[in-house]
Amino acid sequence: MIRGEVLWFSVVKDGKLVVLDYKTRGFPLKEDTHEHYQTQMDLYNFLLRKNGYKTEDYTYLLFYYPKEVLETGEVIFDTKLIKIKTSAENGEKIFKKAVDVINGEEPKPSEGCGFCKLNKNNI
Repeated sequence: MIRGEVLWFSVVKDGKLVVLDYKTRGFPLKEDTHEHYQTQMDLYNFLLRKNGYKTEDYTYLLFYYPKEVLETGEVIFDTKLIKIKTSAENGEKIFKKAVDVINGEEPKPSEGCGFCKLNKNNI
């Protein structure tokens, strides 16, 4: 399955933007699937506001997942639209933490970290 990132903005009344983000999956959603995108949606809202745009305090995720595969190989998709409450303030906190990590000292490798072990073997 090919995965990609597509992001659209919609203008609503009063000139505020609402993020509409498309997600593709290989299987139907679980009840909490949308919660895994909360940080991403909060960051989008924060970044838009930081760049001078007015935004609503919610976003939409539009999920596409296969419903049926035809004999021709064509895939028929189901969709589910989910509205998520967002927090630009939370997005700002996450952004600042990321900047602190980037500007901070490189952490020491950890024996329990799979990435550290992989990186150690490739250096």
